[in-house]
Amino acid sequence: MTTKSPSMEKSDSWVSSALKVNLERTAAEVQIPLQYAPLLEIVKDHYGLRKKTSELLTELNHPYVNWDFVLRELKSISIGNFHLYSRHADGLAGLWILLTIYFDILKSAAGEDVKDSALHYLFDYADTVLLHSEEFLERNLPLFPEMIESLAAMAKGDPALFRKCSSYLKRIIRTAAEKNVDLATPAFDALLYKMFRATYAFWLSQPDPALWLIAERRGDAPPNETPYLELIRPLSHHRFRRLMLELEALRPREGEINGARIRDFLALPDYFQILDTYLRVASALEKTEAYAGRHLVKLDFLFGIMTAPGLRDIHAGAMREINASLRLVFQEEKKENLDIFVRKIFGFLKRNTSRGEFRSAGIDCILTAAREVFAQNDHPLVEAFMDELIAYGFEYPEIQGATAEWQVRVNPEHVRMIRAWLEMIALKPRWTKRLISALIIHLKTGGIFIRDTDLIQRDISRLLNTDIAPAYSLIKQLLRLFPVYFSEIGAEGELRDLTTRVDELSCRNDRLVDFFRKQSHVESNSLLVEFIEDMFRFWVSGDKKSIRKHVPDEIFDQVAGEGPYFDGMHRVLLYLFPLVGNQPQNFLEWDPERIAAEISRIQNVSETDRERASLMVRIYQLIYKKYHPRYHDLLTDLETAGVFAAPDLSSLKRSLAEKHHYRSLTLILKCLGSLKARILSGKKTRSFENIYYKRHIAAGIPSMYGTYHEEKFDALGLSLRLESLAGMLFEELIQSLNLQFITKRTIIRIHTYLWTYLTALDLEGISTEGLVAKVRFITSALPIKQFSMEQYLDIFRFISRGIQDVIRDYYIDAHSVNLPVILRQLQARADQTGAAAGGALPDQFIYQQSENFLRGVISSAFGLQVLDNFVHTVIKTLNAELEKFKDNKRIVNLLMDYNPDLAVSPLYGRNPKMDNQILLGNKGYFLKKLVSFGFQVPPGFIITTEVFRGFDAVYGYKYIFRDLARRVNREIAALERKTGRRFGDPVHPLLLSVRSGATVSLPGMMRSFLNVGINAAIAENLSARKDFQWAAWDSYRRFLQTWGMFQGLSRDFFDAIMDGFKQKHGVQRKIQFPPERMRQIALAYREGILDSGIPLSDNPLRQLRHAVLQVFDSWYAEQARIYRHQMHLSDAWGTAVIVQAMVFGNLHERSGSGVIFTRDPKSASSDVALYGDFIFGVQGDDIVSGLVETYPISERQRIAEQRATGISLEADFPAIYAELVKTAETLIYEKGLNHQEIEFTFEGPEKEQLFLLQTRDMDQTKAKSLRRFRETDLLHASMLGTGIGVSGGALCGRAVYSEKDIQQFRAREPKTPLILIRPDTVPDDVGVLLQVEGLLTAKGGATSHAAVTIPQLGKVGVVGLSKLKVYEMEGYATLEGRTIQSGDFIGIDGWSGVLYLGKHDLESTPSATLTL
Repeated sequence: MTTKSPSMEKSDSWVSSALKVNLERTAAEVQIPLQYAPLLEIVKDHYGLRKKTSELLTELNHPYVNWDFVLRELKSISIGNFHLYSRHADGLAGLWILLTIYFDILKSAAGEDVKDSALHYLFDYADTVLLHSEEFLERNLPLFPEMIESLAAMAKGDPALFRKCSSYLKRIIRTAAEKNVDLATPAFDALLYKMFRATYAFWLSQPDPALWLIAERRGDAPPNETPYLELIRPLSHHRFRRLMLELEALRPREGEINGARIRDFLALPDYFQILDTYLRVASALEKTEAYAGRHLVKLDFLFGIMTAPGLRDIHAGAMREINASLRLVFQEEKKENLDIFVRKIFGFLKRNTSRGEFRSAGIDCILTAAREVFAQNDHPLVEAFMDELIAYGFEYPEIQGATAEWQVRVNPEHVRMIRAWLEMIALKPRWTKRLISALIIHLKTGGIFIRDTDLIQRDISRLLNTDIAPAYSLIKQLLRLFPVYFSEIGAEGELRDLTTRVDELSCRNDRLVDFFRKQSHVESNSLLVEFIEDMFRFWVSGDKKSIRKHVPDEIFDQVAGEGPYFDGMHRVLLYLFPLVGNQPQNFLEWDPERIAAEISRIQNVSETDRERASLMVRIYQLIYKKYHPRYHDLLTDLETAGVFAAPDLSSLKRSLAEKHHYRSLTLILKCLGSLKARILSGKKTRSFENIYYKRHIAAGIPSMYGTYHEEKFDALGLSLRLESLAGMLFEELIQSLNLQFITKRTIIRIHTYLWTYLTALDLEGISTEGLVAKVRFITSALPIKQFSMEQYLDIFRFISRGIQDVIRDYYIDAHSVNLPVILRQLQARADQTGAAAGGALPDQFIYQQSENFLRGVISSAFGLQVLDNFVHTVIKTLNAELEKFKDNKRIVNLLMDYNPDLAVSPLYGRNPKMDNQILLGNKGYFLKKLVSFGFQVPPGFIITTEVFRGFDAVYGYKYIFRDLARRVNREIAALERKTGRRFGDPVHPLLLSVRSGATVSLPGMMRSFLNVGINAAIAENLSARKDFQWAAWDSYRRFLQTWGMFQGLSRDFFDAIMDGFKQKHGVQRKIQFPPERMRQIALAYREGILDSGIPLSDNPLRQLRHAVLQVFDSWYAEQARIYRHQMHLSDAWGTAVIVQAMVFGNLHERSGSGVIFTRDPKSASSDVALYGDFIFGVQGDDIVSGLVETYPISERQRIAEQRATGISLEADFPAIYAELVKTAETLIYEKGLNHQEIEFTFEGPEKEQLFLLQTRDMDQTKAKSLRRFRETDLLHASMLGTGIGVSGGALCGRAVYSEKDIQQFRAREPKTPLILIRPDTVPDDVGVLLQVEGLLTAKGGATSHAAVTIPQLGKVGVVGLSKLKVYEMEGYATLEGRTIQSGDFIGIDGWSGVLYLGKHDLESTPSATLTL
């Protein structure tokens, strides 16, 4: 039988790419030998068990067998499913095979733990055979002789492995007796002897507990040893030597009756009896009168257990006893004596620190004691404990190079100690500031080493989920030292791909690169940064000393300073290194284009070596970025992290590109504020882990891949990276001030910037009240015209002193007590290891080291050192330039008059202070007018232009933003009450439209969101409601398309999906799709967005915030800027945002949307006569976008425009039409408004189902005269069709399809008119429309945005020529069998809508003066 070994474990979610690659390489075709056929035959009719058995046999015969997996499955099958095998006719054959597999494991190269478990399970299997064979017991008994003989043979080679078998054999004997089975044979008697001998020999190899009474014996009052020796006698070496003698008397001899000595063997102590005796002795010590009150006697004994490797089976129990003993002391001892006991514990621990095996147990003991100390809630006791702990010392990394298995040799207790300290700090951070300080000093001066596989992220998350606010500054200092702020554990993604590629380029023959790759894959850690830097230095110099500490001897010896794997890299790095000032970190500033460009200039280097060098630089960038929170690639990562709102991120990118440092800092500090709030939130957050353990060819080497996420940890990591970027911007901000001279304007800017520095200090956890008060002196001084430069200088001196106070309080004083203690410990440790000269550390050296340490922590603090330098520079300049600026006359007003009471206005309700077009915008103002006139308008509210004008304040300062959020939430609550629906409710959801509403209308130029608040789950529930089966999924589809397009996807992206479904299912119009198909389309949109790497929020509140921000941000969109420039409009107007409950014109074919003019724009009459477009089964944006073919409003319009349809709103929806006529007459005749352009939606054919969405004045331009085509036979013969004329008269010119066409014909014939042909137009096309004289589209109606925009741009336009087929990318169009190529002459009539082919003469004719 041949099977494919499984490539990976099952997973319901994320799968490591590294794991995939490794398992693909170790996957193999496995042939299951025929000898196992009986086993498979027995289970052939049991699918699950057959599959399980097949997987076991496949793994057993795999070239890289996973013995741990084999043993787990074997135990499950042989014991858990024993009855099935035993009851089969060929059961004995199956049981024989299972027995042989146990011995296969015992004979294999599996680890000691696996073999130990295999013996345990083997005897469980034997026990199962005796107990559960039932009527087949006699048949199954032949298994035992083979088992006994095999065990006896194997015991000769490794007797220690069989140390526990004395206990297992006793159990078998008792079970056999219970089942009346006689196992007595000479072989069984010999096995008993060997196994008991193995047990006693093992205990004789372990430390003699009779010698463990050390700690108390060395104390001031050593205890009486006699009771201890009495209790310990059963465990002493003396006792085991006597047992060995007794055992010899039981050695089987020839002629003896089989089993004659079994009772004697049963009377001997077996392995587990001996093991249990240790814990019984510990318990007896506690109760012995001789040791009453001498708690350390028991602890001494328990620590002896913990340090004995042979007692690891009871280490957990011993640790529980240690914990219980410590708890007991803290419960029973008088409080005033607890500090003495704490000192005793540490005294005991110090005396044992020389015993290396004791260190791990010591850490556990300290942690247990810490928990008990803090449980007393006694601050002085905690202080005493911390004094002792700091004096006790620390476990440092003690890095000693790498092994041939790619692992770094490091002190294993280093990480355990860090974890313990972090847990102790987390017990009460406000009380453990000294402990935090000590840990900072230890890690910063003694070093820190963390592997990815240590997952220290978990410990940091646990700390962050405690009350760290009172110690936040120290916590930040501490956590900055950890190189662990990444989510991908191990070498994942691009890093893994590139390291694999660079190794394969040398066919894995470059021993240095190959070792680096393997280490990065097997044991990722921060030392890889230094490793690759030293590799660069080696390739530059050829000196192998730089890599010596990173590789083992065998690799070091194979690395050559010349040859095919060195020479090319030498030439490349020799060229590159001077470009980065011989500092590898400067490579971080290079983008891929720069790397490729620089390497391409190097001569005499093969393409392979160019690629190797390029890859190594990129690998360095990735590794450095992983282990050091820096700003490189930050913007890319922010896009995927989703912590910045999309408009904020766009604004940050724009600000950075424009080098607007202050605005960039404002955005970053805003985000940092929210991240800090997230970190300090009292809410407990859970971690999310997807961790995979790789099966590596080299057995026993752990390798881990996966991801780790936890909200507060992620927030901290991102904060550190943002702080890195902000730190650079702070420097740039100072440079931008040009502090060579200072004016009052400069002081105003300095004053403004100082607040950003104070914000940074606040984010750092530093109390800024004192500095704030001093900076406010400047605030108060700025309005005073006669305030002197001398006084400003005094203020900045006050600020400087305040900064020194901060440095003293939060850095110098925080560490001054611990620094000399720990520095002396480090020196003493160095003396012991021979790394430094003996003797006490001179005070001068302590001072120097302390100063270096303090400079380091101060420089790493966010904003502090740069603020100090900033203020000192200001003082220096003011001192030097004081006389020049005494008479400063420039006065700058930077105040922003933001009024939160003017921020939000409900549509239903009057407010005289707010009801004006400046605040509400044109759209919002007239919507409130319609409400006041009694017309049906969807309820909602307006976020006014006051918010737009105060955008930086609202979104830059948390209190203003919270105020706005509160007001918006209040309006949403009112909206929910009015509609009976709830925003975000899956059963009765309230969906919203979010639209722009500028005071000066920009038709189609700004962003709108419809169906905000929908997601897949809500759409699913909504689709179950009457009339929403189709509309729910269409609404979700529309929302997704809007979201995706505003994130950078093109309309074509979504059109391609829709067209694919239409073609596949033979559908012409979307409304023809059944609901289930529309569901598939919507989900295809969603999948496309996510596959494009665009974050998509399902949270309604986040959607609303995103939509509002997008609308505000769209004021500055390129097409909006172009349109305002063309219309000579100021950029300062801004926009309001209208938020309304959705109404649905897409419910079915009896619902729809449309736009009307209240008069015919081509008529000289001023009477009300409805004119416009509508379509059923759509939402309003489809009409105004011009992307669909529409139907006329009235029958008169249908006939006049010669529409090839019998449909009109008047004919098909008479009640809706009549209500619109009534509305128009009310507005024009009764209310005295100018003629209006009205958008509407109807959810059904009755007038009560009509909603007005917008009204505005019709364009009031006056047409002085129109040009027309001269009447000729050729003109009539060349007529191709008729669309809808929307602007101007006759125009003849060349057809163009792209900007390239425009540029080509403009250069060749600058005076020839150009006519742009498009299938449709969108607001983004406004820049192109400005470059041509005319527009012709296949889609769109008289009320589309294109039709409204074209007249305002002064262009000739014809839209909605439905028979026109436009092939935009290919540069031609067809109509009635005729082709219009780019450059062909065509004529369009913007009055009649007619299209002509060819070049025709024009003539002018006066027309009636029309007020449109």
